[in-house]
Amino acid sequence: MSEPADDQQAIYSHWLAMRPLALWLTLAWALVTFVPPFFAREPWFEVAGASVAVWIAAQVGPLVYVLLAWLYERRASRRDAQRAQRAG
Repeated sequence: MSEPADDQQAIYSHWLAMRPLALWLTLAWALVTFVPPFFAREPWFEVAGASVAVWIAAQVGPLVYVLLAWLYERRASRRDAQRAQRAG
């Protein structure tokens, strides 16, 4: 794990580099969280008493959340490694 940067400019540039990714991942989170309930209102068919949309949201949602966290971590680690390589 890399050492935290004491330089405020380095912290700010890191945030500027990561902000677009954070915004896209937040948008993906919002879509996964809030869109399926709209489709769950009118069930296509039911599985064990619940709409198929509810089942899909319950099974796929947590997987997507883990994927989003993994993507952010991977990109942040790459950014940190690039910054460390440039520093010396």
